Amino acid sequence: MADYLLGIDNGGSGIKCAVFDTTGSMLSVARKRLPLDQPAPGYTQRDARAVWKANAAAIREAIVESGVLSREIRAVGLTGYGNGMLLVDHSGRPVSPCIVSTDARAADQCRKFAESGAQRRIFPRTLQTLWAAQPAALIPWFRDNQKEALDRSATYLGIKDWIRLCLTGTMATEITEASSTCLFNLKERGFDAEIFRELGIEEYFGLAPACVESTGISGYVTEAAAAETGLCAGIPVSGGYFDIDANALASGILNDSLLCLIAGTWSINQYLSKTANEDYDLNRNTTTLSYLPEHYLIEDSSATSASNFDWFVSHLMGTAGPGDTRSDLYQACDATISAMDPEASDVVFVPYLYDSSAVSGGRGAFFNLNGSHTRDQLLLAVYEGVVFSTAMHVSRLKPQKAFTSARLSGGVAHSPVWSQMMADVLDLPIEIPMGTELAAKGAAMGAGVACGAFIDLAQAVENMYATERIYRPQAERTAIYRKKYETYCKAIEALRVFHR
Repeated sequence: MADYLLGIDNGGSGIKCAVFDTTGSMLSVARKRLPLDQPAPGYTQRDARAVWKANAAAIREAIVESGVLSREIRAVGLTGYGNGMLLVDHSGRPVSPCIVSTDARAADQCRKFAESGAQRRIFPRTLQTLWAAQPAALIPWFRDNQKEALDRSATYLGIKDWIRLCLTGTMATEITEASSTCLFNLKERGFDAEIFRELGIEEYFGLAPACVESTGISGYVTEAAAAETGLCAGIPVSGGYFDIDANALASGILNDSLLCLIAGTWSINQYLSKTANEDYDLNRNTTTLSYLPEHYLIEDSSATSASNFDWFVSHLMGTAGPGDTRSDLYQACDATISAMDPEASDVVFVPYLYDSSAVSGGRGAFFNLNGSHTRDQLLLAVYEGVVFSTAMHVSRLKPQKAFTSARLSGGVAHSPVWSQMMADVLDLPIEIPMGTELAAKGAAMGAGVACGAFIDLAQAVENMYATERIYRPQAERTAIYRKKYETYCKAIEALRVFHR
């Protein structure tokens, strides 16, 4: 009987459930989208029961479409957006909605912790600074605004941990997500009462969930969950991963010489390291524990990627022709850029329409415009600006370390033109992993280790990872882009005039 693995990915915008064989081939994928509830400015959340129902439907659909018998699925792996939070009571019933990782209701708590020095004091333990959607900020927000919800709660969970609870009845998180909550001691690998005390929430230390290893078995599918999903009762469910870890694992990243780039709505840039910065004043990146034992995952990210391109296409490119799809329009853009000489335009685009990666509060901008410039030259600047933003992130990650190559996934990776530009700007070979739904695949790989299909993650990568294509830097283009990147950096500095 063949072995198959199920990976479930709960992202910020949708749910994906995919069935893989142990060679990495995806047999099926089911996708479900749930609208965000935004009851007040800065709130992004979803009804917890609706999230589970959508997951159950996606699991059932993926199994049916794969043609695989339920009894042939050896294990289930989980992943999802990190942080956000769901409160559950002692019976496992939701006390709050599923707060999504884009939620900003607790921004004032973050500001207060920075101003009071609490953030600095906990840094040697957390190796990270606070942001609004972390439990470290959301718990004090609930204490100040909805204390009765905290008082009714048994624990707080991440999004994938809620799916674990629904599948297995187990209330637990896992090591990669726990390490990103700013409540976790990364050196001691556990939730830390001293951190809770410094944040003034020591009375809620008991809400910290049990923490399992990512490739450990966290529970088994219950009879009730089997009836809803079509899975067989008793199938093991692994600990799982924060989605940035799942993507990196599925990209075959197993050492610190490989750079992992995820360029979709967000520009996510990361690498593995055995060491991490412990000096608050030198902090530049986000540090969490990784999927690989004794390694940190060092990340530098912002919403400065293809979402800027989508804005340009939607507002300035018009509509596709009769019968044309959005994909046809993207291909037309690629064809336009492929035919252009990068030296023919000096327009600079700063891709800060939705987020700023270098200037706090910075906004998007075109620089050097004059009356002779065309829409195509603006489009070229958008392509380049997104890649230059990635280059700036990479320089912040490891400025003194030369990577041997980068592995690129996300929407940008679907564009040969953009992928080649990434190779030219970074002066690195760009490898595109085979397949799609990498986060779900990474979750499935971890599940394969948990159930014994693989000895370890190295064997999982050996069996399930493959490179689809490679883009190598072109020396003449690299020289051109080095100069253009210097101009881009000057444009970033110019933004500071508006945000002093």
